[in-house]
Amino acid sequence: MSVDGYVGRYVGRKIVFCGLLVGLLSMLSGQAVASEKEHYVQSVISLLRLHADAIRQLATKEFKYSRNLARHAAALHHTFGLLGPMDWHTAEAAFLQKKSADGQLLQADDFEKMADRCQLSMKTLQQTALQHVESGGKPEPVLKALDDVQGVCSSCHDLLGGAAPDVWGKQGK
Repeated sequence: MSVDGYVGRYVGRKIVFCGLLVGLLSMLSGQAVASEKEHYVQSVISLLRLHADAIRQLATKEFKYSRNLARHAAALHHTFGLLGPMDWHTAEAAFLQKKSADGQLLQADDFEKMADRCQLSMKTLQQTALQHVESGGKPEPVLKALDDVQGVCSSCHDLLGGAAPDVWGKQGK
């Protein structure tokens, strides 16, 4: 074999190897982006759980920080917004359901109704917490409003058959 033929095969193999290496690196890069997104979502979910825990504590015990109850209720709503506005959240839920669906798909209108219920339950929690801070009273209305928020979130996530993250954890409602 001539030197030119040998060099040509060597260069050809290097090109194929480099192509495979670039392909592998791009796949790993895509996985890193996915895991960064998942890490971000988990971070936001952790914040949601912390606000819910704080609301439970502040609604049931009177102490120095009890007036922060309304702030935590507002923060829970704002933190939820970090996962996207409701129209985006609805579209993401529809995408996850299509990706994992074994049965009948819910219509976009159904998701929008659930999203509206979620927004309404969060506003109710904020109003109930503010009223509790301003007027006092029993913790039950605040806890019920928090349970409603958690229940609305969970009911939608349950419909997605495990494709959506468990926002409230095993202890959540």
